[in-house]
This record gives sequence, C-alpha cells and structure tokens, in this order.
Amino acid sequence: MQVAKRYVVVSALVFVAGLAKAADQTILGSALTVRNKSTPDKRKIVGKAKERGSTNTLVGDPTVNGGSLTVSAGGGTPTSQTFSLPQGTSGMTGRAFWSGTSTQGFKYKDPKGENGAVKKVLIKKSPNGNFAIRAVVSGKLGPISVLPPNPGTNGCVQLRLNGGDSYSVAFLAGDGIVINDGAALYKHKKVTLEGSCGATTTTTTTSTTTSSTSTTLYGSPSRAFLDRVFGILD
Repeated sequence: MQVAKRYVVVSALVFVAGLAKAADQTILGSALTVRNKSTPDKRKIVGKAKERGSTNTLVGDPTVNGGSLTVSAGGGTPTSQTFSLPQGTSGMTGRAFWSGTSTQGFKYKDPKGENGAVKKVLIKKSPNGNFAIRAVVSGKLGPISVLPPNPGTNGCVQLRLNGGDSYSVAFLAGDGIVINDGAALYKHKKVTLEGSCGATTTTTTTSTTTSSTSTTLYGSPSRAFLDRVFGILD
C-alpha cells in the first residue's frame, strides 16, 4: 500500500511539474506593422520586440519540436491567424527550417514558403541581456488573413516553442503610437507596456485549415489543485 501511495505521489508531482513548465513570457514590443496594399500577395506582417536588460529566458528547442506564430490585430474588424513553424528540412534547399541553440538563439527560415507565409523568425537573448524577437510574414509565400482592422487599436504577436514556453509581444490599446491608413495599413510602435496575448478563444487560420481553437496558458498550479491531488492519498 505504501509503495502504491508513493507511486501516486511521484506521478502527481511529475504531472504538476509538467504544467508548471509551460509559461507565457512577455517581451516589450518594438513595432507591429500590418500591410494590405492591393492584392493578397502584397500583404505583409512584421512584428518586432526588443527588451533591454531582460530577465526572460529561452525555454524550448524548436529545432527538435518546431513551433507556431500567432498574430492578431484588433480594432474595427479584428482578425487573428496562427502559422505552423515545423522542424525539419527544406525539400528545395536542403537546409533545416530551424537552427540555433538556447544560448545563441533560434532562427526559422522558409524563403520558399514551403510551410506557409512565414518567411523568417528570430528569437534570442544576447550576453548583455537584450531579448529580441522578429517575425516576417509575406503574402508572396502563402495566404495571410490578418488585415489592418480599420482602424487598428491593438495587436499581439505570440511565438510558441513547442515543448517549451510561449512569448507574447503585446501592443496594447492606448499605449505607444498608432498609425492607421484605412484598410491599407495598421502600425503600432514605441509601446511602453508589456502584456500577454492571454488565454483566448479565436478563429485561427493556417495555410490549409480554419478552425475555432481554445488556448489556455498554465502557470504554477493553485493550492486548491494540490489539495485535490494529495487528497486522493488520504
């Protein structure tokens, strides 16, 4: 009986630890630009973040597990889209889509659009503590459904490293400088606040499918949850 009880304790702790590992780290945004000049192939999204003296860390290895990028633009007509960033090797160039290490940072490159519209992604932390994220999405490589909200008030870019953490770059309403040019442009820059893209239920679109998804971000488990877990052993 004691052996069985110890086994349940260990299993519960492993489960709880697994929940605690997945975190959503927030990074200070630099600029978010959503363009829709004329035809769909001219659409482009650029998201950038740079946080000096950051305490954030790189958790996860996309060269093994891949990742995803979610971009949202809020305002008059809000839109959101999730792009898959798989690991693997290009069938056209013979190069890995993801490269790098947790100490050097990670880069994703798909210049031929084999996996969709995301051209490149960068996430790294320099030795002096500067944390940076950059993502470029091009309509020349695949379909983009995120458009200038007309007018745009807020936006968010979330990079998720599968098997690791997610990184939210928020552009909050009322913070920073917003430039709107009707249905052609939404640009948000010089923000001073950080925020999480959060647990949301949105319609997300990849290059092949459209579906309604719910994403819940877990932090440390609550005391009530632990009481329920260990109450099983009483």
